[in-house]
Amino acid sequence: MNRHVLLTTDGSIFSQKAVDYLATLFIGREDFEITVFCVAPAPPSYLLSPVPGMNELKRQEKLEKFQAENINWANKCVTETKESLIRKGFSEKQIHTKITIQRGDLAKVILREAIDGKYDALLAGRRGLGKISSWWVGSVTQKLVEYGKNVPVWIIDGSQWNKKFLVPVDLGESGLLLIDHLSFILAGDPEAQIELLHVIPSLLPREEEKSLDEIQSFFGKIEETLAREFFAEAEKILKDSFSPDQVKVKIKYSPRGAARIIINEANEGDFATVVIGRRGTGGFKDLLLGSVSSKVIFNLTGKSIWVLG
Repeated sequence: MNRHVLLTTDGSIFSQKAVDYLATLFIGREDFEITVFCVAPAPPSYLLSPVPGMNELKRQEKLEKFQAENINWANKCVTETKESLIRKGFSEKQIHTKITIQRGDLAKVILREAIDGKYDALLAGRRGLGKISSWWVGSVTQKLVEYGKNVPVWIIDGSQWNKKFLVPVDLGESGLLLIDHLSFILAGDPEAQIELLHVIPSLLPREEEKSLDEIQSFFGKIEETLAREFFAEAEKILKDSFSPDQVKVKIKYSPRGAARIIINEANEGDFATVVIGRRGTGGFKDLLLGSVSSKVIFNLTGKSIWVLG
């Protein structure tokens, strides 16, 4: 079964970052497809209906001119992005292109395409997520993350990428969702390195690093039934896609918040990608704001982040 992602493009440097990121992870994978997608801006709203004082023929001419220019721009964006992907090493048959005209909110247009096309992930640049933007106000990427329920959104950032993936997991269905997505996307890649990170509140900081086999016994000794069951299921998901030496489990006990631990681990471990859930087992049902995931997205820069759930 092919993996198929939706790459949004606007011809900017953020689109090129996404191209470079995909090339690092998936060059040589014949089971990987990319649809390059661009939304052509709608013409000015005042031209969509008769304008007092403007000749109707003139209005129609202006409207058609705006539409043609915007469609040409969108075609140029997808063509240049496709050519860039081919230069990186993807074959032409792996790449598809699509444009549409914006009708309504841009994020909703993109999400509708992601849902209707049943893509395995949606790629978007981090633009608008920096600290100069107060809690992502006005960011299209923010809306994609917040309202793209059940749409995996990959926020692309950084420039030095590798195949190391940090996966902070809650012990439950949300954690298994992350593992399942990662296992499907990367299945069979011998270079992928995965760390499952679980943070346990504690008065004293310490950590344990184990293989999946060892973690069963470890949690058994301290009688953590939920954890034992969780990692047993995780092992089932991962064993068909990766060798044992590609996956390790790290347990951190910390009095500090989980978000800080995740950010420090991502930076210190040189992980290029962090895979997180929109909400944990006891988290928010609809929005990220105030959650661990939100804090990680807002504060972790120079890394790509996959947001699932």
